[in-house]
Amino acid sequence: MKKVITLLLTGTFLSGTVSAETLNTVSIQGTARIENQTVMNYLNLKTGTDISGADIDKATKTLFATGLFSDVNIKMTDGQLNITVKENPIVHNVYFEGNKKLDDDTLKSEIMLKPRTVYTLNKIQNDADRLLEVYKRSGRFGATVNPKIIKKDQNRVDVVFEIDEGLKTTVKKINIIGNTKFSDDELKEAMMTKESAWYRFLASTDTYDPDRLNYDKELLRRFYLQNGYMDFKVKNAIAELTPNKEGFVITFDIEEGNRYKFIQPDIKVNLPEYTAKDLNDKVEFKQGQWFNADLVESTITNLNDYFSNLGYAFVDTTPTFDKNDKDKTVKITFSVAEGEKVFVNKINITGNSRTLDKVIRREFRIKEGDAFNASKLRRSKQRVENLDYFEKVDLKTVPVYGQPGKTDILMDVAEKATGSFSVGVGWSSYDGLLFDTGIQERNILGTGNTLGLNLMLSEREQQYTVGLTNPYFMDKNLLAGVDIFHTTLDNEDYSSYKSTTTGGAVRFGWNYTDYLRQSVRYTLQEDEVRDVEEDASRYIKDQEGRYSLSMIGQEISWDKRDNRINPTQGFYTSFSADYAGIGADTKFVRLGMMGIQYFEVAEDIVFSVRGDAGHIWGTGGQDVRINHRYYLGDSSFRGFEYGGIGARDKATGDALGGNWYATASAEVQFPLGLPKELGIKGKVFSDAGFIGKPDGYDASTMDYSSKMRMSAGTGIMWQSPMGMINLDFAWPIMKEDFDETKVFRLNFGKAF
Repeated sequence: MKKVITLLLTGTFLSGTVSAETLNTVSIQGTARIENQTVMNYLNLKTGTDISGADIDKATKTLFATGLFSDVNIKMTDGQLNITVKENPIVHNVYFEGNKKLDDDTLKSEIMLKPRTVYTLNKIQNDADRLLEVYKRSGRFGATVNPKIIKKDQNRVDVVFEIDEGLKTTVKKINIIGNTKFSDDELKEAMMTKESAWYRFLASTDTYDPDRLNYDKELLRRFYLQNGYMDFKVKNAIAELTPNKEGFVITFDIEEGNRYKFIQPDIKVNLPEYTAKDLNDKVEFKQGQWFNADLVESTITNLNDYFSNLGYAFVDTTPTFDKNDKDKTVKITFSVAEGEKVFVNKINITGNSRTLDKVIRREFRIKEGDAFNASKLRRSKQRVENLDYFEKVDLKTVPVYGQPGKTDILMDVAEKATGSFSVGVGWSSYDGLLFDTGIQERNILGTGNTLGLNLMLSEREQQYTVGLTNPYFMDKNLLAGVDIFHTTLDNEDYSSYKSTTTGGAVRFGWNYTDYLRQSVRYTLQEDEVRDVEEDASRYIKDQEGRYSLSMIGQEISWDKRDNRINPTQGFYTSFSADYAGIGADTKFVRLGMMGIQYFEVAEDIVFSVRGDAGHIWGTGGQDVRINHRYYLGDSSFRGFEYGGIGARDKATGDALGGNWYATASAEVQFPLGLPKELGIKGKVFSDAGFIGKPDGYDASTMDYSSKMRMSAGTGIMWQSPMGMINLDFAWPIMKEDFDETKVFRLNFGKAF
């Protein structure tokens, strides 16, 4: 007869024997919500088998590990296994008290405890710790979180997190030790973290964030590598909380090392069937130039792209650095060879709970089954980021286990709000006081489509617009959109009439490459020239009335700017053509072109040159109507009133516009020595150009000159809390007596 084993386990197993007993029956007590069969499924114990003390110990631990029970008591007597459990309560609701800076939805997204989940002490403590981390990330290191529970009937509990958010913990001081080549201010400018100051009240860069501190170490490394210091390193970075716990003092201990210059590099190509060619045009740096890691990376990209285009799918360029510490030079050898043959196995996307997978996948420049290409992968990540649907986009590659030569691409995104309601106020010297409001959703139901409704009112213009855009119409690389609009313009100040335009447009656009784009459009609208003043020019009175317009047009553009918002180098150019007259009153042909080139002549100093030109011809024996002519001045030609350049009625002074124009501008933007995050820049500029005669020109009744006009001026650009403010002072250098000038121009607006 086997020895009877009696085991009492209440969270702790007491073992004193290794004998086993045959399991005949099982008794389970204490369950309410959980089925007895569920308990047995966890245990995987069957009658008729021998049960040892080790088996009961394992069973007890298994039941505790489920998180369903707060107490487990198992004992075995005379072949009967007696299991007594106490179920953990169920969470009825979760509440937050004392939180003002972070709303309930934000905090709920961070915790594990949810209504109808099982409550455990471990879970509530982990959630409290997680909430503290959330507050630390927002710069509130003095926050406290006190978790409590309120018991309810039916073994339920309410969870309450009592929160004291505390004050924002800002960075009071940044100390830098070891820098001799660059000043503290220069290095602080390169970092993301900033010292607290009154003008940073709308920013968060002056709050302490451990992740940002690590990023600042990387930014310092990049700064020195961009300026020739190959041996630079951050020896230590320490953040210390001040005694009053109101701020941090951050200290960076750095070692700058020597500064090196480039000497002529070598390019070695080891590829089958490749005929040697001069590849120096792929090198982004020159001999004698200070070492810059960004230029080395750009050269590698150029070489990889070049050979990929020649059909070498697995090309790999590796740089070798040969430093000469005596001469302080570095010679780089770029070795181009066939890399490991790797193909893309799967592309997995996570984190997009709302945005459809296909909306993200269609931005990838590389597909499943393609040869792996690092340049295309980087471009894919950039394109997904440019959607502006996500707070973060993380991308990594993982080799496929057991399948050499294959890799999975993993993209993890964090979605952000894509709907917006904006209200704007502003003022400009052209429009006067303006009010702008709109509703827009840039990712309707996660499809990537955009729907917008906008209303703009000013002293001169009222505009109502509804637009719908599908960037991948019929799942093709084809943007399709439709717009409905109504616009009223008050032109009385310069041409003694008002105009109204009502209509709609259908548009399509596609990319030939990442940089070359074309669009076509069809517009149907009704124009009305009305409220013509009694003393207006007869050339305007003759055009009073309503006219229909049916127009088809196209535009092709080439965009190679490094940044579309704040470009520092590269160019943008476009050409447009319109034809009006398909079954409507208004008939004309119109051509337009523009181009702008940016040059970074020194750090934060950008020189740009721009050219614009347009020509419109009336067709079918019809003159070009006054509301379709070109008018120069204000933003299109600084130093002159809107419509201040061009033909003018001698008797009334009304601007009559022109049938063609050509302008050129040169501008230099530069810092003013103020903190960079203030967003204030200075500029100097010059505008020059011509405007042609209008149809029906009569020298006896009109003032007109084909001579060139020119102006020059200076100004300030401020990316302020009230939006972008442009303040310009421009003086005409070349003008005619009948031109209308304007020295001062101010424009600002704010959306909130």
